Amino acid sequence: MPAFARTPPTLARALLLGCRAGLLVFLALYTLCALLNMQLGYQGNESRVVTEYVWSEWRRVVLWQVARLLGAYCAVGLLLGALLGAGLWAAERSRRAVFWLSGLGCMVVEGFLVTADMARHPHLYAATLYERSEVTAEVLRVLSGTQPSGWTFAALVLPVLSVLAVVGRWLAESPRWRGVLGGVTAAAAVAGFTGLGLTRTEQGPESPGRARPNLLILASDGLRPDHLSGNGYSRSTSPNIDQLMEEGTRFNDTVVQVPRTAPSWTTLLTSQYAGEHPVVHTLVGREARETKLTTLATALEAQGYRTAVVADYAGDHFSRFPYGFQKVSAPDFRFPDLVRQRMLITHVALLPWTALAPGLFKERGEFPELTDPAPLRTRVRHVLDGLPEDAPFALVVFASSTHFPYAAPWPLEGKYVERGYRGPWRFGATPRMEVDPDAPATTPEDVAALGANYDAGVRTFDGLVGNVRADLERRGRWDDTLVVLVSDHGEHLEDEGLGQGHGDHLWGSAGLRIPFVVRLPGQVASGRQVTQRARSLDVAPTVLDLLGVPAPESFRGRSLASLARPGPEPKALPDVPALIETDIWFSDRDGHAYQTVRVPYPWLYEIAMVEGDTGEIALKPEWEGPVRRARHRGLYLGRWKLLELPTPDGVRVQLFDTVSDPAELRDVAGDNPNVVATMRAKLAAELPDATGEARGAVGP
Repeated sequence: MPAFARTPPTLARALLLGCRAGLLVFLALYTLCALLNMQLGYQGNESRVVTEYVWSEWRRVVLWQVARLLGAYCAVGLLLGALLGAGLWAAERSRRAVFWLSGLGCMVVEGFLVTADMARHPHLYAATLYERSEVTAEVLRVLSGTQPSGWTFAALVLPVLSVLAVVGRWLAESPRWRGVLGGVTAAAAVAGFTGLGLTRTEQGPESPGRARPNLLILASDGLRPDHLSGNGYSRSTSPNIDQLMEEGTRFNDTVVQVPRTAPSWTTLLTSQYAGEHPVVHTLVGREARETKLTTLATALEAQGYRTAVVADYAGDHFSRFPYGFQKVSAPDFRFPDLVRQRMLITHVALLPWTALAPGLFKERGEFPELTDPAPLRTRVRHVLDGLPEDAPFALVVFASSTHFPYAAPWPLEGKYVERGYRGPWRFGATPRMEVDPDAPATTPEDVAALGANYDAGVRTFDGLVGNVRADLERRGRWDDTLVVLVSDHGEHLEDEGLGQGHGDHLWGSAGLRIPFVVRLPGQVASGRQVTQRARSLDVAPTVLDLLGVPAPESFRGRSLASLARPGPEPKALPDVPALIETDIWFSDRDGHAYQTVRVPYPWLYEIAMVEGDTGEIALKPEWEGPVRRARHRGLYLGRWKLLELPTPDGVRVQLFDTVSDPAELRDVAGDNPNVVATMRAKLAAELPDATGEARGAVGP
């Protein structure tokens, strides 16, 4: 061995050797991740059509993301390698030892950091690793439930030791550093105590009285009311929501029109049916996205309210549609963002580092596999901090914790999954666009695991509800705030034999029913349960009525405030129709039962386009009419539920008696022809025709 290799290097040389070692390690990790994960897909839905389209039309986005990823790997390798190299210089190691030990240290730190992130968010890694091999799947299963902070501490050992070694050598070699260090320590202590004092003096201010209450709407995507423990569910999924229901009034039967996020939220905020407002389905075009809307937010702003909405992954529509909120903190869902997101998630070696600098890779915060509400809560706090004290606020908080793939973070992840379950839905599931002919049949254990992951998501959202409540209580703003709990739609969890997801069919009630709870001391009855059916159409008028704000003339729904006000049990209101419709069918080959009773049109990859200038995914104009005419539609009225299912051979009609058959399992249309005729007439009168075209055969 040459003598120079055994000689301790200078600090500059040690930094160079450490940087070189770290760079080589992280370039190797980049290459490994890139080679093992070449296919672009979305939550397990991979398509050669999409991959070829991305490479041909969005090559610039792909190459720029490759450059960003490669740059991030290089930056991490250089910084970590330099830090470890400096520590080895302080330990007076030889040049060869500095190089090899820096590289080994980088691998150790990387291993522990990835392990910590896997323990906290295994769903994030399951998207790439769970189905890759039994070895990687077993790693995820073993790490699930372990304490992430232990792994994080292990990852910090070498960097911290390096810093201490460098500081120790400087102190040993130069006594003047001792005085500098002492001065810095004293200044830090003074600043810390001063800051603590300021923090203590600023806590818990009482807000001044207001003429009108504030408004807080708490919502989670796909939240099923029958999975709330306060509604009789067997698991303790919702202690904070249960308390909210006991302190307020709950509407036990609230249905939405279109059980998909964007059209449903637009109906809720505008109090108009889809077709009366322009968001008739999930993938509307530019004109619909830019149409000015009269909403709950605009009505409140006109009365002096400061309006804001804070949302995570599933709330992209808040940033894409002009709902009128003065402050919007929500992600985008444009195609280039989607490409960058799916490229990043395959780089498992980089994922934990992106959590340390989320501003550099904002797409991490938009992963559907990452529904940790902690960042959402932080943004809610920032919005509350920026609201004025002399005006009431209206704040919407929309979480994605209960949206597929039902990815609760530690410590709730896997909490309810049966021990020993090793099936495909251990880390949640996403509806598939194509049937895998080689996939094993779904088992009862799979269905139970799916429900267990969903319930962990419910408990996660419930924790956010409790945290936001605590924040408002500390500010003295909880009891003068009208709190509303809602959702955009329900969710099918294979538990009724009706598939998974939402928006594809109208059978059963799991995808159509949402929670609707209101709480305001003195203005809303506590512990009341309203059994009369409500509609998402009625939420905004009810909220405005309880706030003392007049509803806009364009609102179609009616106020249910009289059913929630304190006093004797109120009389029921007359029954009114509740329109229900399906959204776009994303696939024509997913194998679900609704495919047998529908007018066919191609799957999403053929009927959708990406707008070149905006990157928005929209339905091709020639398919607007066919898609709208092919939708399933129906109506709740009184005890009856009617469905009209267009097929190539005509419309099939189904009728369900929701009183004698609450599970909606028996079609009684043949036994009640007069009821069918009356209900179909009601549906024809209620149904907006957004296409402006006569109903007829479907085709472009």
